Amino acid sequence: MKILKSKYYILFIVLAMLTGVFAWPQGNLQAAKASDSFIQEIEKQYTTIRDEFRGQYDADLKQIQGDFEQFLQKSREDQSTLEKLLDDDLAYLTQLLKEDHKQLQAAYGKQSGYQSKLQQYERAINPHYSSGPLWKYNKESDKSYSSSIHWKFNNEINPNYSSSLMWKYSNNVNPSYSSSIMWKYANTMNPSYSSSLMWKLKNESNPSYSSSTMWKYERGGMSLTAAKEQMATIFANARKDLQASRDQSVGEMNKLKASTESSIIALRNSSAEKLLQQRASSLAEISSIRERNFGKGITTDKLQISFDKIRVIVDGELMSFEQPPVMKNGSTLVPMRAIFERLGATLKWNAQTQSVAATKDDTRIELTLGSKAAKKNGQVMNLDVPGQLVGSHTMVPIRFISESLGAAVKWDNATQTVYITTTAAESGDIMPSETEEAVPGTGSDSTTTE
Repeated sequence: MKILKSKYYILFIVLAMLTGVFAWPQGNLQAAKASDSFIQEIEKQYTTIRDEFRGQYDADLKQIQGDFEQFLQKSREDQSTLEKLLDDDLAYLTQLLKEDHKQLQAAYGKQSGYQSKLQQYERAINPHYSSGPLWKYNKESDKSYSSSIHWKFNNEINPNYSSSLMWKYSNNVNPSYSSSIMWKYANTMNPSYSSSLMWKLKNESNPSYSSSTMWKYERGGMSLTAAKEQMATIFANARKDLQASRDQSVGEMNKLKASTESSIIALRNSSAEKLLQQRASSLAEISSIRERNFGKGITTDKLQISFDKIRVIVDGELMSFEQPPVMKNGSTLVPMRAIFERLGATLKWNAQTQSVAATKDDTRIELTLGSKAAKKNGQVMNLDVPGQLVGSHTMVPIRFISESLGAAVKWDNATQTVYITTTAAESGDIMPSETEEAVPGTGSDSTTTE
């Protein structure tokens, strides 16, 4: 009888539920809705952080790869410039010395005592005669000749040459190269990369990920208040850690960029200097052989190697600048300290007022960055272009500086070269008159300068 009553009771409850006599408590429904809303909000916060840092990574990658490509292109242009200068110079020397040998042959060829001397000189001036003086210069100039000066420089700027400076730089820029700086950065921001910061944040935000904060909350193991507090802390720490990781990666890349550029530029300059030394040594040996055998040596044109688009030659010597000269509104600007010191002026820089005062003998000139008003011995002079910062270098108008300190200035537009001579007597020998032009920015008014 009791069993029968129990069955009827259960049947009554089921029918009541089906007919709507009984209803689920409203409080439980509200809790379920609140749970869904909170889970969605957490998902939204995670997505916002993920997209924000991914966008930051994409922007950083674009900038870093752009810097690399720009420097790689500049290095290749420098190598091409060096190669052309060396090829042209070797062709010039070969032709000059060949003509000289021809003249010597005409003058001494019929004399039996000069046959061996002519042969010795011919070998010395042959760029392909092994161990000869001109061969040594040709060898060191050849980028394909293993271990030559040019070969070493060419390899260091080759991103495909294992262990080269550019190879190391290229690999660290590549997010697909295992263990590189950008590979680590990319993985840190990748929610699919196991154990990464973004992977951990994604899992903590995921109610389906076992043992995560949202998993505990969704299963009733944590109150809404506790879950909110814990997720707020997780998001705050994640932002802090992600930003710190990003800053570290970008900092490492900037450091690598600076060191690589500095090393390659130093190698480029030292390579050019060594090649000039080899050239001088080879020509000195050739001239000595000629003088010993025929009574007089031989002179050749000087080779000037510059990687700047605008060259500055002072009293016949090519200047080398850490920051290359630039053209601004038709005026040539050069690094301040380098030009002042080369022209023999004493320099005083006022960092607070961003102004410079330079003196040489009884001349004093003053100028302020950003101002077109300069002074020479107290007299105001108007500049077409003011002194200014280019990168991290203070640049000043070369014509105003040079002429104010008593030097003569000439411009060769064909070669983009500024010629400066510190004595009027030498000015006619520095550059042929038919190529002389006004330095860019020069006006007819003597008080209007660069």
